[in-house]
Amino acid sequence: MRPLVIALATLAVGGAAATGVAAAQTAPSADELTGKLQRALNTSLSADERASELEGGSAAVATADNIAAVMDRYGSMMSWRVQNATQNGDQVDAQLAVTVPLFGTRTHQIYWVNRDGAWKLSNPSACVIARDAAGAACTV
Repeated sequence: MRPLVIALATLAVGGAAATGVAAAQTAPSADELTGKLQRALNTSLSADERASELEGGSAAVATADNIAAVMDRYGSMMSWRVQNATQNGDQVDAQLAVTVPLFGTRTHQIYWVNRDGAWKLSNPSACVIARDAAGAACTV
């Protein structure tokens, strides 16, 4: 009887997969989003690798370059991290906390969108980071 139950369960799961029933995608944690943002801003990676982290794809890499230039220039005087990540449908809302000693921490509302099964920094969020956190141009 037990092998029959296992076989039926396997068929049911396989049947659900074959009919296109998708498992809910788990939202990334704040630490994972920090890593994704670091990857998008890492100018030592290829443009294609960085574009894969951005909703705007290759069109958003120039904005990421603008942010990275400021972060590289002032990185020793500041720190940043993503915090308070919360899934909201097909997007993950979060805050970018930027800390500058003597000036304290300022937060910026940002979000990632799920595109093609991957969480990508939204175009509006790339612009928030560029303009409000880095004082750089947004080209998306």
